[in-house]
Amino acid sequence: MLPESIYKKLTEPESVALVGVTSRTGRGSNSPLEVLLKRGYQGRIYPVNRKGGELLGRRTYTSLQEVPEIPDLAVICAPRRAVIELFSQCADKGVEVVIITAQGFFDGDEAGFKMQQELFDLAAKSKTRILGPNTLGIVNNYHNFCTSFIDFANPVKPIGITCQTGTFYLGASQLCTGIGIIVDSGNTADISVTDVLGYLARDPNLKVINIHMESLPHGGTRFMEAAKDAVALMPVIIYKTGSSPAGSLAASSHTGSLSGEDRVFEAAFKQSGVIRAADIEELGDLNKAFCTFNGIKGKRIGVVSISGGAGVMAVDACTRLGLEIATPSQATFDQLEELFPSWAHCSNPMDMWPTSYINGYQNSYRRILEAYLEDPEIDAVICMTGSFLPPEEDFLDVTGVIRGIAGRYPDKPVVVSSCGNYYRYYEEELEKENTVVYYFSLDRAARALAGLYRYHHQIKNKDHRTAVPAVHPGQSQAAALLAGKTGNLSQADALSLVDSYGIPTASWGQAADLVEAKALAAEIGYPVTMKILSPDIVHKSDVGGVRLNIQNAHELEEAFTAMYTAINQKLPDARLDGVVIQEHLPQGLELLLGSKRDPAFGPVLAFGAGGIYTEILDDVSLRVTPLSREEIKEMIGETKISKILAGARGAAAVDQELLISCLANLSDLVLANPSISEMDLNPLIAYPDRVVALDARVILG
Repeated sequence: MLPESIYKKLTEPESVALVGVTSRTGRGSNSPLEVLLKRGYQGRIYPVNRKGGELLGRRTYTSLQEVPEIPDLAVICAPRRAVIELFSQCADKGVEVVIITAQGFFDGDEAGFKMQQELFDLAAKSKTRILGPNTLGIVNNYHNFCTSFIDFANPVKPIGITCQTGTFYLGASQLCTGIGIIVDSGNTADISVTDVLGYLARDPNLKVINIHMESLPHGGTRFMEAAKDAVALMPVIIYKTGSSPAGSLAASSHTGSLSGEDRVFEAAFKQSGVIRAADIEELGDLNKAFCTFNGIKGKRIGVVSISGGAGVMAVDACTRLGLEIATPSQATFDQLEELFPSWAHCSNPMDMWPTSYINGYQNSYRRILEAYLEDPEIDAVICMTGSFLPPEEDFLDVTGVIRGIAGRYPDKPVVVSSCGNYYRYYEEELEKENTVVYYFSLDRAARALAGLYRYHHQIKNKDHRTAVPAVHPGQSQAAALLAGKTGNLSQADALSLVDSYGIPTASWGQAADLVEAKALAAEIGYPVTMKILSPDIVHKSDVGGVRLNIQNAHELEEAFTAMYTAINQKLPDARLDGVVIQEHLPQGLELLLGSKRDPAFGPVLAFGAGGIYTEILDDVSLRVTPLSREEIKEMIGETKISKILAGARGAAAVDQELLISCLANLSDLVLANPSISEMDLNPLIAYPDRVVALDARVILG
């Protein structure tokens, strides 16, 4: 997090130097000076251009050294080739924070890469902080401050925004519905979303935070801590781009192939309480809801509709998104029953068209909406009406009715959708007093209400504190086992590692040859399983390196000979270090426990359906470590296989506490041993009273 003084100088400076500002003015000049003056910025502005003279009535300095004070903020507006020299002037002057707008650094060629590294070095020596490069900088509408060189639509809304692209910055009025404060971090060479999130969350002018994220170069766990802090104060909505699965292509374990980059981000957002917008429409829809409504008391929704068919659409949308269709009180039905003809009856959703023939459309809508908003059994209302007539001829126009009634019930959200070509007029009329929100479709209306409910009832008051892992008593044994090793850990070492952290394994031992294998099998007791030991074989079953349910010494000898013959034929150069003999267990529920070290977030835990169909079933949930037991329980509950674990169709349930302990121990293991790059326990067999790891794969980085 930035020091508060630096954040203030960045977002509401009392003085700003525009270093390298263009001397051109007028249309197409791309002058940040013109934008600042037009926005009405009241601070001291120091244009710096080597030509000197005057710009737009302001003295222009030939060098930053001529400026009579150390400005709070410097904005370097020059091309890439001049940035290093101008940044050195800022550092020599003692400027504490600098915005660099130029492109062509890490986002450019090799020369640009080297130039950005040089900027890093200069900034480190001078302790000057950098926003950018490749950024439009800051908008703070509460201080009439904007560093953009393009004058763009900038309506004020109580929304704090961070982004990593100028498109999001310039398009914020469309994408986010407006701007309170925006910080464009560009290449994010230094200052990132993590540095400013806490300040945005504490700004009394703001109601919601938006994050546009392409990547997270400065530490995923730091971001998660900042996000957890912020969501306790206001909703945080993230629009994450670059969700391709390419990040998982190089993975060599089951967990690695299942935990592609975007799935890890998804898990981190979920743990942090951040609401991820699926698309730009959802981002804008959620902003409208959070900027308009202070909350929602529950998820029981009343539906007032111009038609029965539209009411069914609303019911489908609400149900799909986890909302409930309210059951209005009998008093509400008694009050409204008199409005309807004898052949029509009150229900929710309320098709109010029959009553409009008798009592008039506006009057009927007023009576029904008032009754719904008075009813303690209803938490919010979705209204559907018509917008198919020109406004000057529209005898069905209920915009004023809905807006007026909704204003008297600020604790119950009212959202509206309509059918017909004049919906833009309805949207403008309904939202003019900020008491109602209009949505293009019933699906989007329901999705916005679901977002309101999720934040206020599932996120805001949840304890998001990060679990603090204790030092496991088996850590010294694990550290000694891992010391000096790289690459794929042998099966014997992998099982020993699992044993060291108290994760139960089937009884096992290592044998160098057939004689030792027979002795070990006799000690463990038949039936047994035999697995090849080789640093060159990752997936043993693919090459005939696993033999199951061996009943006696004769079968063991035959299996041993057949295994070595098959492997020598398929992989003649593979190094064979003997076998693991393991007790053969009866059939149970096959699970996967695993971990992959993510470059941004560190160890990520995976849990789900295991066995040979792990990737095909793809029933897995992820979490970033460390984890509390409650988070592990939620993680298990997200999977389809959790229903089987709970005892589906009369089957015996698995002791969930045993499973939680296994995951907790695995979390502690991978956190304490950063050399573990990927790890699988697959399968982990679950029985009603026992959980046992049969196989372990560990990849060291």
